[in-house]
Formats: sequence, structure tokens, C-alpha cells
Amino acid sequence: MIRFPLYLFLATLMVNCHSSEVPVTAGVTEQLARARKAGISEIAYDLSFRIPAKGNEKVTGSSTITFLLKDASQNLQLDFKGDTTATYPINCNGKITDLQIVKGHLVIDKSFLKPEENKISLNFVSPDWSLNRNPDFLYTLFVPDRASTAFPCFDQPDLKAQFSLQLEIPVGWKGVANAPVISQQTNDSVKRIRFIPTKPLPTYLFAFTAGLFDTISQTHNGRRCVLYHREKEVETLRNNVDSIFRLLFRSLEQIEQYTAIQYPFEKYDLVAVPSFQYNGMEHPGVTLYRASSLFVDAKTTSQQLLKRANLVAHETAHMWFGDMVTMPWFDEVWLKEVFANFIADKVVAPMYPEFNFELLFQSAHYDAAYSVDRTAGANPITQKLANMKDAGSLYGQIIYHKAPVVMKMLEQKIGEETLRNGLRKYLNQNSYGNAGWQQLIDILNPLKTGDLPAWSNSWVKEAGRPELKGTVNGKTLIIEQKDPLGKGRIWPVELEIAWSENRVIHHKKVILNTDKSTLQNFFTGDERNWLYLNAKGNVYGFVEIDAVSINYFLKNLSGLEDDLLRASLLSDLTENLYEKRLGSDDYLKMLIRSIPLEPNLVVYERMLSALESCFLYKTSDGQRAAICTSLESMLWEEFRIRHEQKPAIINTIIKLAITNESLLKLQDLLAGKNSKVDFSLSPEQQNELALQLALKMPQKAIEIMDKQEKRMTNPDKKAWFQFVRQSLQPGKQDRDHFFNQLLEAKNREHEPWVDQAMAFLNHPLRQNESVEYIRPALDKLEEIQQTGDIFFPKSWLDNLLKGHSTPEAGSVVKKFLKDHPAYPGNLREKILQSADHLIRF
Repeated sequence: MIRFPLYLFLATLMVNCHSSEVPVTAGVTEQLARARKAGISEIAYDLSFRIPAKGNEKVTGSSTITFLLKDASQNLQLDFKGDTTATYPINCNGKITDLQIVKGHLVIDKSFLKPEENKISLNFVSPDWSLNRNPDFLYTLFVPDRASTAFPCFDQPDLKAQFSLQLEIPVGWKGVANAPVISQQTNDSVKRIRFIPTKPLPTYLFAFTAGLFDTISQTHNGRRCVLYHREKEVETLRNNVDSIFRLLFRSLEQIEQYTAIQYPFEKYDLVAVPSFQYNGMEHPGVTLYRASSLFVDAKTTSQQLLKRANLVAHETAHMWFGDMVTMPWFDEVWLKEVFANFIADKVVAPMYPEFNFELLFQSAHYDAAYSVDRTAGANPITQKLANMKDAGSLYGQIIYHKAPVVMKMLEQKIGEETLRNGLRKYLNQNSYGNAGWQQLIDILNPLKTGDLPAWSNSWVKEAGRPELKGTVNGKTLIIEQKDPLGKGRIWPVELEIAWSENRVIHHKKVILNTDKSTLQNFFTGDERNWLYLNAKGNVYGFVEIDAVSINYFLKNLSGLEDDLLRASLLSDLTENLYEKRLGSDDYLKMLIRSIPLEPNLVVYERMLSALESCFLYKTSDGQRAAICTSLESMLWEEFRIRHEQKPAIINTIIKLAITNESLLKLQDLLAGKNSKVDFSLSPEQQNELALQLALKMPQKAIEIMDKQEKRMTNPDKKAWFQFVRQSLQPGKQDRDHFFNQLLEAKNREHEPWVDQAMAFLNHPLRQNESVEYIRPALDKLEEIQQTGDIFFPKSWLDNLLKGHSTPEAGSVVKKFLKDHPAYPGNLREKILQSADHLIRF
């Protein structure tokens, strides 16, 4: 074999910079991705990782990559974000060359390549960036472009590959990956596990986990699934394991039936990870879940059980939608999420017949989507993406909540059977490949001729929402649609209009395809108690409610018998609150009056959530002081008389209580001394209560947190508590020191912990002391996008800003934006979304 010196390669690279080569730049650009997709196929990785027991020792690996190359006339960029000072000897088709990383790539000169089959082998050291190393376990998380932080690869979603894997781990550890184990050997202190080759996967779905885990397995209809966990409380396992497996097997069977395609991968195992960054991540064969999302308290509510069922069904649906068929580029990352949400609803609805799923759907998605779409930072469902390094910024409420609304519109537009048949065809045509939204529209459009492409463009490719208003003139109703951005856009909207005449409620459906529609003789009488354009809760947009109707609903919301009508009104009244069409005092009084009268459990918990949000973030100190006594009195009485909702009510009390009477009662409850309160807190509620009391009773903060920490037996949860409690030190100097530590990337490794700590540091009760944190935290945002996981930039901003309401805080944000006129657009949008309440008002 021939070894080529590094300096000769670098000279060749400089020459090639003047040719038509794809430029070597940071990340994976669209240009690079398209060039590689056009020329590379049949990729296979044979990977080996050696994972030491000691966290201060590096994870090392080796890789052999084979692929077919259509044209060997250009240099080849292999993505790897390893040590830029190291030299990597690479064997390429029998020739050895020494390479260094250039802007996140190992660039192989074309002279080493050949048409058709190529083979590259190398050894490497894996940075810890995406290995999520803990003292006695680790797990990989490579979405969206983090596989190249662990090993050299073609890190783009449309270059699917077969992965063969060997793990060398400490004896006593367990290892699990996408595919089943083919062999396992133990020598001295090392266990070697070899896994069979996977089905074709994109790099972001390749995954493995290793560490001190316990396992539980169950088999159903010949299908065996294994749950890896670190839960030590026997009661928690007994209360959850059987129900988790039932949900899993039910989801698999229902999705196989809906898609008419058998489960498309070799196995399905689950891993419950303490403090996992997300609720779940859909790696085929090794799906990761946040442990607290799977293991729920024995006293949990039906809604929380339904939420868990939806999570399991969602991640399972990804095996078909996202894993077997993957979007070509991350600009359509929303596609896999909307399919998973859509299918999960199909799975879960028959399991909980006691719930109104129209109401659940409205409650789950509209408010969350509006939290972005009402802002100046609103983004469309399909977003532009020039480089994979920015893909993480595409995630957010629009993907997870507006997209399902649009998907439901599509099903209503073309019919349930037509959509199901179209999805089956979409999956079969693109099995183990890539396909986007347009491929689905092309399949559906011949089945339903008409305006489907135009409809798709208005809802999928445009940001924002229509503003809808109804004006009454005698018996005539004038409905107007306005584009908040002044572009003259028109959204097709189906309205279910309701009004009351002489205490009789009338309904009428109206299709609005223009900016204004005048409906003569719409009403039969001349006088109305109220008018509402969104009686079925299916209108996506800002629905302006006139002053007379608002006053009626504020006083009589609980008197409306239709559950869906009340839920929809709660959502739209909230939006009218955000648009300053009603005040927070009136809104809170409506909730305090309505909560005790609310019969529907879903609407009830939504009201509690609305109460928390408004009381904490939409009122001043003076307003809170004026209303807290009546609010807390109502909540304690609800806690006394309601049984199924006790966990939800006490959670609200823990967050909102500020009077001495309530705080002392809660302190006794935490200590187990309150005989008047017939309720046992779960361990999670005890932890949250201790932190809230430390916030609100700073003179006792250390004592309260010390006692709670001593009660804790789970080492993973104790580590979390020890981290978060630093944000609640009574001394400002100590909190300042902790905040400054969070500005260093090494102290942000456990992102869920950082989220909670940032929320406490910037709590409304501390906003005057923490306003100085805003600018340095904003200055770190670009770094956080590069070092953090996909949801972290937005959660960093939310937890930094949501507790602030002063003009000073707004001025800090505005000055930051003014000082950075060329700030990256996607991050600028995130700031505008999180700071909307500061910038607009």
C-alpha cells in the first residue's frame, strides 16, 4: 500500500478550490447534499465503538464505509466533527493518506476514488458531544446532524445506509442498538456485542445505548419487546410495566392495520432514560423515552394516562412515517411529526372512548400553535433550510401543532378513506427510501381533482394565520378575513357560526374563500345575546369576539352546555386576551368563577392551565396580590371536593400559592404533618413543591431543600435536584454565580435540568433581579444552537424571557436585535416568538 503525505493532499485541495468542486464549508449545504445524493449509493457502515467505564477516558472507534460512486471526477467530503488538530490515517481503496478535518469534513482527493465500488477505513476518537455520557450509562442522540459528531459519515437524511455495529463495553453493562444481537463475548473486563446489519437508515436514526440498565420483556402474538430501565422503585414498575407493553403492542397492531404494512424493522425495544432531552425519540429497534414520561404516578389522571398512550403511539407510528419512509431534506422534518401525530390519534381514540377526541384535538394543538403564529417570528410549516447545521432550529410548535390541524383539514377535505389509501400508496412506493409532502399531494390530487395544490400552498408554505371578524347589521352578517402581514393572502376557511336569540342557540356553516362575505337575511330575529364564528373549534386563525359577546361569555361561559363550544371559546378568549381585547383581571375572574362549575375533565384541566399562565405571566405584582386570596381559596375548595382531579389541582396550587396561609399548609403537606389534607404527594410532586417553597420562602430555602434532598433515594433524581436547587439559592450572588456557570457549554450537558433552572432564575417573582441575565443569555444563543439539541435554543429563550414583563426587559431584547441586524433568520424568529409579550406590548 502507498502512503501519501499530508502536504501533497493539501496542495491538491488548494488547486481544486479553483475548479467546479463543491466548496468545503461548515455543515452540509444543500449544494453538497444534492451532489452527494446524485453520485453516491449503496452505502454501508461497519462500525465499532470501545466505551470505557471511566468518563474521563475517550470513546474510540473504527469504521469501514463501502459505497458506489457514480463519478470519481470530484473530491469526496466525508462529514466528521472530531478533533481538528489530529491527523487521521485513512485507507481508501488500498491507498493510505493522512487527512485533517477541514470545516467539519474529511476531504478525500479524487485520485483515491474510483467509479463504482469504493471502500474507506479509518480509526477515530468520538467527541462526547452527542454520546450523552453519564457515570454508568450513555446513549446516542444524533438528530438532526449529530451523527458526524461521533463518527465519519454522510450526514444527510436522503443517503440511507446499512449499519453494522460492534460495541465494546464494561462487563456488567448492557448494550442495545437498532438491530438484534448476533453474538456476545466477554474477555477480561470487556464485553463485545455484535449486532446484525440494519435495514436502510438515515444517519440521524442510527443509535445505541449502553450502561447499567435492568430489563423487562414481554411477548405478544410471537413478538418480543424489551424495556431497558434504571427505575429502582418496585411500586413504580408494578404500576406501569404491563400498561406500557399493552400500549406498545396495541400501537403496533393498529398501525399495521391502518397502513397494511407489517412492522418494518427487525425488533422493537424501549429504553427509559432519566432526564432524556425529549419525551421520546423514534430510533427503530431502540426507541428512547424520558423515564418520567413512561413511568407515571399511581394517582395520575386519565388525561395523563392518555398523554402517555399518545406518546407511545406517536413514537411507534414513526417506524413507518419517518423511519421506513424519510423526508429527503430537513426542511420537511414536520412531515414525519404530523404523520406520527395523525396516526397516534387513530390508535388512541378507541382506547379512551370516554373522551371527546374533537375536544382533545382542539385542546392539544390550537393554543400551542397560536403561541407562535400570533408573533412577528411566525414561520411556515415547511421552512427553508440551506445547511443541515441549522436544521435544529426548524423544530417548534408549528411543526408539532399547526401541522396536525392542517392534516386534519386535508382528511376532511378529501375523505378518510381516500387519505388512508393515499398514505398506503405513499409508503409502498417509497419503502426504505425518501419522500416529501409533494409526493403525497401528487398521489392524492388525481383522486380528488380541484384546488388541492393551491390549498396546500396556502396552509403549508405560508406563515401566520387569518384574522376573522363578524359584524352584524340587522339581519345581515358581514364576515371579514384579514391578512395580519398585509400581503392580501386569502385562506380557505370553514366556519361553524353560532349565536343566541332569546336563549336559543342557532348554528350555521359558512365557507369563506374571499376577504369579505356579506350574508343577507342570515339571522331570523333582530336581537342576539352573543355571536361566535368558531362553535366547533375547527377554525384556525384569530377569531375576534365583539365586546357584547365577550361580556356575555365572561359571565356565562359555564352556562353553555356544549363541551366543545366552551373549549373553543376558552381558546379564542385567551387569544383575545393576548390581543388586548379583554383584560387579565376580567379573564382571571372568569376562570375563578367557571372552574368550580366545569363538568368536563378535559376543559377543567385546560382552565387550570390557563389560570396558571395568566396569573404567573399576565399579571403584575399588584394584581396578583389583589386576587391571590380568592384564587387560592377556590383552588383549596376544589382540591377538597374533587377526587380524580386532585393531582392536577395540587400541581396548580404548588405553582400559584403565594399567601402565607397556603405556603404554610403546603410546607406541612411536604413534611407529612397536615392531617387536614387527605392526599399523599408523589415523589415528583414532593420535589417540585420543595423547589417552589424554596422560591417563595427564601428564609427557609436551604432548610427545605436539604430535607428534601435527604429524602431522595434515586441517584439519578438526586443529581437532578442538586443541580436545579442552585437556581434557588436565597443569595443573589450565589444565583449570579450559577447563572454565569450556565453560560459555559460544559455546564449545559443536562438540558432538561438547565431548562428548569433557567425558569426558576427568571421566575416572575425574581424578574427584577434577573433582568441582567437577558443580554448575556441572548449572546450565547448561537453557541447553544450549535452545542445543544434541537429543542434547546427555544426552551433556553422561553425560560429566560417568559417570567419577564417589564419595559426594561423588552428594551434589552429590542437592543439585542438592533445590535445584530444580520442575525441568523431562524434564531431571530425564535427570539421574536419567545419575546412576543415583551416586544408587542
